[in-house]
Amino acid sequence: MIITQSVVDWAIVLIKPAAEEILRAAGMTWGPRWVDGVVSAPGLNNLEFCFGIKPSEWDPGWGTERDFSQVAMHKLELAKRLRMNTSVVTTLYPWLLEEGDYLYPGGIYRDGIACGISGAKGRVDEGLSEMVVSAIIILANLEADSRKEHKQMQI
Repeated sequence: MIITQSVVDWAIVLIKPAAEEILRAAGMTWGPRWVDGVVSAPGLNNLEFCFGIKPSEWDPGWGTERDFSQVAMHKLELAKRLRMNTSVVTTLYPWLLEEGDYLYPGGIYRDGIACGISGAKGRVDEGLSEMVVSAIIILANLEADSRKEHKQMQI
């Protein structure tokens, strides 16, 4: 496999500083300053991660408490099932939604890799998902290049 758990873990480490800066910036969140995420790639299912710091208690000013990891998983599953970003599905093809799906953006699908993030504003969730998938693709391409350089041509 080209994409391993260590590749995904490294992608998360690389993206984390930028993601956390985004979560601290004005207008990027509706209250909480963390997101939960999940990634799926060929041979890897549902690797969970978090950007930001979860407080020990939910702030009542944020409204009803939400399980971001559960919503992120639903976003990932929708993006993976339909092979498109959740913003596209919910805007252009809402009739494809099934019971339990959300109308939130935040899930993406690109070339066999899916990511769902929840906790910030939906467009921010989806942008962070794009960043994670882009980092995974960068690392996967570099791994393939390295194998070619070393004449390790068979996976």
